Amino acid sequence: MADQRNTAPVMDDLKGDALEAKQLMELDYEKQAAQAAAGQEENTYGLWGPIWKFLKWKESLKGKHRFKKKVYLWLMLFTGFAGGHRYYQGRWGLGLIYTAFCWTGIPLALCITDFMEVMPIKADEEGYVVL
Repeated sequence: MADQRNTAPVMDDLKGDALEAKQLMELDYEKQAAQAAAGQEENTYGLWGPIWKFLKWKESLKGKHRFKKKVYLWLMLFTGFAGGHRYYQGRWGLGLIYTAFCWTGIPLALCITDFMEVMPIKADEEGYVVL
């Protein structure tokens, strides 16, 4: 009985800590959104901070690629499992990854997501899209 009485307040304290942590996370997300809206760089903490900064840096290096939508979709249909549409897009690294893993079926699943990404984009007058 004495043990049950001693553990109950500890459990209540843990629930309170979890609630505080959730509130702190929500406040942190709001702060980051406000910083992004003001044009400031978001703060990230802990182990994910350097990883997040690396990913944002890598994203900034990625250029936009302009290509014909119909050609891209046809290549995706017939050579998407091996990355043909990625070679056409100019993303040779992704094309090589698709080709290297074409025997696993993973690029086929990625090809479906590529299709869902490109299909809703409207082409310009000449039939080009930028992605």
